[in-house]
Formats: sequence, structure tokens, C-alpha cells
Amino acid sequence: MIEGMARRAAQEPDPVDPPRERASDSEREDVAAMLARAMVAGRLTPVEYSDRAAIAQAARYRDQLDGLLSDLPGFVLHSSHGSDVLELEAGLGGSIDRRGLWKVPPTVRVHSWVGRVLLDLSEAECATAVVAVELATGMCTPTIVVPEGATVDVDDLRISAGSVRDDTVHRRERGDLHVSVRGRHSFGDVVLRHPVRGRWERLRSLPAEAPRSVARRVTQRVAGSRPARPDARRSDGTSG
Repeated sequence: MIEGMARRAAQEPDPVDPPRERASDSEREDVAAMLARAMVAGRLTPVEYSDRAAIAQAARYRDQLDGLLSDLPGFVLHSSHGSDVLELEAGLGGSIDRRGLWKVPPTVRVHSWVGRVLLDLSEAECATAVVAVELATGMCTPTIVVPEGATVDVDDLRISAGSVRDDTVHRRERGDLHVSVRGRHSFGDVVLRHPVRGRWERLRSLPAEAPRSVARRVTQRVAGSRPARPDARRSDGTSG
């Protein structure tokens, strides 16, 4: 009996290790951002941060990224379970409108032509500290709203016959949430802003070294939204 069990054990194949999960660009950026915050908090020296950030950028698998965070309390690479990408697509003339409480994966891909596009992240639940918004849009004005304290970059965005209207507050360091807007957009502007309700608060919270143009733009937008007083009088004392 024992000999039979031994023969069967010898014939059975060895258990196969589960396949390693590939790391995404957003996960590598997320880990790099967490390493930077750990250095600012004094948990890593500048040399340790530099070494680990280089490893993070070259990592091919998620377990390599996990290893860079294993000795840092509170820093964890969120598991995506195959939900790394959210595809949002509108038909010709349709619209994409995401606001309120919604789940935002590491990457959001937007496909729209001649349709309204609004991505409001101010109350959203983001899976990672770095979110990539990839645009494939045209003949519209995609608007991306980020919470106060968040930062945005458009380094990898290509625009034809349009421009970026960036009303967000810029900081030297990345915010707790960083949104990287990428891809291609044609015939129209891309708008980046904070929630409308926070403009006065944003003006008060501007750092002392903020450019005057930023404060002036915020002030003009708030003043421009006020209705004119019906009893306003001209300088000569007559009614308007």
C-alpha cells in the first residue's frame, strides 16, 4: 500500500506556482509617489528613495512593487483584481458624465466625439494616489474636476486645434491625488479645475509665493459670477 502511494506521488506533477501579475504604468507611478511621501516623512533617506524609485520605474511585476513598500507602515499597493482600467465611451453626440461618489480605477479611458465629457473626481473614491485619464476625444470640451489639494499634469497630452485651460492650483510637490491627463484631443479645449464651490477658499489658501495672475484669475471668475445689483448707481448719482 505504501509502495502504491509512493508511485502515485511520483507520477503526480508538482504543483504549479500561480502566475505573477504584471505591473501597470499607473501602479509604478503610484509606488513612486508613495516612496516620495515616505522620504518627506523621514522613513527613507534621499539615497534610499532614489534607489527604490529607480527599481519601481523598472519593475515588471506587482510583487516587485510590493517589496519596495513592505517595511513602510501604512503604504500598500492596492490590489486591482483586473479592474485597472475603466472604459468610458459615448456614441456620436452622446455624453459622458461622472460625478458624485464613483469608483475610479488607476486608468480611465475616455472615447467621445462631439459629446459632453465631465469627469468630476472631487467626491470620487480613487483606488490609487495616481490616476491616469487617457483621452481619445474631439469636437468637445472635456472637463476634469479634481478635489482641493490634488495636482494635475498634461505632459503626455496632445491637442490639435485647441488648448488646455488649467484653473487648478499648482504646487511644487504632488498632491495626495495626482491626475495625469494623456492621449489625444482635437478641436476644442480641455478644462482642468477644482470644484466651483471652493473658489473663495482656494483664493484664501493660495501660498504667498503664488503668481499674481493665479489670484487675479480666481478673483475675476468669482466676481464675474455675481449678478449685477438692480439698484446700482452710476458715479454721477443716477440709477443704472
